[in-house]
Amino acid sequence: MSQTVVTHTLPLKPAHVPVRDRALIRAPGRPINLGLKDNILAAIAQVLAEEGYQGLTISRVAKAAGVSTATVYRRWPTKQAMFFDAIRLWRDDLTPQIDTGSFAGDVDELIAARIRFLATPLGRTYGTLLGEAVHDPEFGQVLWEVSVVPARAQMALFLERASKRGEKVFCQHADTVLDMLLSTIHFRAMNMLGREPMDAQSNLREIQSLARCLISC
Repeated sequence: MSQTVVTHTLPLKPAHVPVRDRALIRAPGRPINLGLKDNILAAIAQVLAEEGYQGLTISRVAKAAGVSTATVYRRWPTKQAMFFDAIRLWRDDLTPQIDTGSFAGDVDELIAARIRFLATPLGRTYGTLLGEAVHDPEFGQVLWEVSVVPARAQMALFLERASKRGEKVFCQHADTVLDMLLSTIHFRAMNMLGREPMDAQSNLREIQSLARCLISC
């Protein structure tokens, strides 16, 4: 099984600048700490995992990151803007790039990636975030872009590759099957709200088995 996650990189400097000299070039004024934003984003994830969304504040994030609140405010004017930037980083964890060489294997790994994430301390906040999305359209839009859109795009890619290989695929419309699989995963993840952690391995086996039953049923 082969799985590749694409990471984002900073734009390159102009071509005439030698690579060895790029790190030395700074704009006038205070040097830019390129790792500081990543440090703060990691602190957001930590606070979410420990306190939940309701406990997420700029002051708590600043303390966890070891910076001043002013440093955080320079990057994000509000808690919501800060949070939206952080959850966009969930996209690769929820839907990593997958190519196992078979349609069934690809679907299995898509399910596994979602369950793995929801079983983490950070993923356990996801259920409460769905509730916030009901009341805040912008909140819901960001979750849709992070969670649903890439999963649909990836399923379309799975189907395209399966067609070229002449493989059997779902006997029902792929979007319907994907909705059913993901909604089952997320519904079961709701057990984590005040109850018990999701049994990742048990859910993985059961939902993957369900997906297999829907391939040319």
